[in-house]
Amino acid sequence: MNIDGQDVVITGGASGIGLACALGLHDWGARVWVVDRESAALDKARDQCAKLSSSPQFMLCDVSDEGEIATAVDAIEQESGGIDILLNNAAVLRDQTLVSKLGGKIKRHRLADWNETIRCNLTGSFLAAREVAAAMIREKRPGLIINTSSISRSGNPGQSAYAATKGGIDALTVTWSQELAPYGIRVAAIAPGFVETPMTERIPELFLDQIRAKTPLQRFGQLDEFPHAVKFVIENDYFNGKILELDGGLRF
Repeated sequence: MNIDGQDVVITGGASGIGLACALGLHDWGARVWVVDRESAALDKARDQCAKLSSSPQFMLCDVSDEGEIATAVDAIEQESGGIDILLNNAAVLRDQTLVSKLGGKIKRHRLADWNETIRCNLTGSFLAAREVAAAMIREKRPGLIINTSSISRSGNPGQSAYAATKGGIDALTVTWSQELAPYGIRVAAIAPGFVETPMTERIPELFLDQIRAKTPLQRFGQLDEFPHAVKFVIENDYFNGKILELDGGLRF
């Protein structure tokens, strides 16, 4: 699939990897719709793109809300004539251990944070993929869904909820790639390692230093490296049902 002229929806696209991919794909000729639930992040991204000769489109939407994502997909379909690619990228991080003991007191992982992580990362990805795939099938339009997994998909201390959602994303990627292939829709995923984003800025620096030292390349990923990975998945029509790892050689 050629990128030029394709209509691309990127969820969680107002910052981090999502915004980097939005800008990269836009530069390569795609028509990009950035979807995000954070209005402040959307405003900041819109300001960042104001200097461009043309800009991605920006839309406020909580992908984990069934009604909101259905409405957003319908609106984008009507405006674009048909969605070609979905980058399923929206996610939150609520790091906590399952149980810990500090100062003689037992601390439990908060159920509210567990539920929010599952709702955004897993349910949101499910709903976005469902709505976009339904639109593609209805219009008899081949397409591509790229999910964002993570190095944490295999498990990582302090990330019970996040790791569970990313392991789920891997399973959904394989499942959907088999279910949707008869309709000409590929499904794949990228699995970033540690990347310098606002999300990783919330992780304690001591832990980040330890991870950096364990990474063979001795550094974290840079945002501008990820659009090229997405570009590979888009352009290679035989890449399907697999997860492309971008972690500098680090493996959990």
